[in-house]
Amino acid sequence: MLIELEKARTRKNVVRIFREDLDGPDNWTDGFVVDANEEMVLLQLVDDGVHLNGYQILFLEDISDFVHPAPFNDFQKRVLELRDEEIEDPEVDLDDLAVLLVDISEEFGLVTLHREEVEADSCEIGRVIRADAVSFELEEIGSDARWFDETFEYDLYDITRIEFGSSYEEALILANDDMGEDSYELADEYEESV
Repeated sequence: MLIELEKARTRKNVVRIFREDLDGPDNWTDGFVVDANEEMVLLQLVDDGVHLNGYQILFLEDISDFVHPAPFNDFQKRVLELRDEEIEDPEVDLDDLAVLLVDISEEFGLVTLHREEVEADSCEIGRVIRADAVSFELEEIGSDARWFDETFEYDLYDITRIEFGSSYEEALILANDDMGEDSYELADEYEESV
């Protein structure tokens, strides 16, 4: 698989990746291969509106199939060219998962982490403030763009998908920056009344 991913990267073709066990048979990801190693692949995503929209890191062991080139590859590439949207390497190192998470948080401000084998329909968004060989600590941001008052610790190897640099994460950062003193939730909002 790694050889085929490298071919797609070199040829700058869109690939379609399936993770049937995690996403079901009718879901996939379209994107350009930016980097890959024996464990992970880094994609720059092509969204439904044919825009480059952030990055996704998938684990090769979760990939059930992929198509190269993806259906509509020529159309997608032509539209992106007409829009002057070019593939950009975010220059993150895939060799160490813990270092990778901290680097993404520092460089992009937010990272979206999916743990689909633990919680299939949810994700955590925030900045990783500490990571080691087995766990990471996340300062999370809510859907209202406010930081939670406390941090949360998760198992590093529960992560099944990593996303960053998308318009949604950028929107959260933009809204949070605009809030000033109100950019954090109040801790008492989470306490249950007695």
